[in-house]
Amino acid sequence: MHIFLTGFMGVGKTTIGRELATLSELPFLDLDDEITKHAGLSISSIFEQQGEYAFRQLERDTLLTILKKLKKPHVIALGGGTICSVTNYTEILNNGRCVYLYKPWEELREMLKILSDRPLALHSSVEELEDIFVKREPFYELSQLKMPINTMFSTQKLAQKLRLLTFR
Repeated sequence: MHIFLTGFMGVGKTTIGRELATLSELPFLDLDDEITKHAGLSISSIFEQQGEYAFRQLERDTLLTILKKLKKPHVIALGGGTICSVTNYTEILNNGRCVYLYKPWEELREMLKILSDRPLALHSSVEELEDIFVKREPFYELSQLKMPINTMFSTQKLAQKLRLLTFR
């Protein structure tokens, strides 16, 4: 069974995922990295050249492909919008446990100021990003586990706590 990490951009899915994979002795996979390998383009380039709709199709196809290929459990960091597709959501739940890495909007808003490499952050106002967060949050809440991300804890402590919660 895979462990999927979801949540809004900048919440730490990749960083915490790598640490969780190390602690759990599982391989780590970042869906965005797999998409860039498959497309031969950065996520930003895909958004700029082909648009968000084409990106979401590529994201779905990549997710379905890797889930068919993986024979052993992995820790998988999803993109911020991956879980918002019914097809993706169904596949995620059928193939593992999904964990929502949660931060309140007020904390995320402050972090977004330093995220210059995220396509949505580059081309959206703070108000537009808040709207995206509000639209995605109900999908994130469908996860089997909600893990508040406290900036007072180190990544390793968060991953240790998450490991205990997911391997009971």
